[in-house]
Amino acid sequence: MEKKQGNKLRITTQDGKPFRIPVEGSLGLLALGYKGLIAWRQAKWQFQKMKEAKQGGNTEQQQDEPIAD
Repeated sequence: MEKKQGNKLRITTQDGKPFRIPVEGSLGLLALGYKGLIAWRQAKWQFQKMKEAKQGGNTEQQQDEPIAD
């Protein structure tokens, strides 16, 4: 069962409890087909966005620095 809340797709179990979508994915999401794939992509995208926000601007500074041999 799925519910759409804004742009986020939420998947629930048969007893109505929300299913936490792992970033690594799961066989159960694959079994849900398209909707499971979309839910996994959203979870993965949110995780990457949060990870980039934690890193801040550090990635740009590291790329600009010359590599010492």
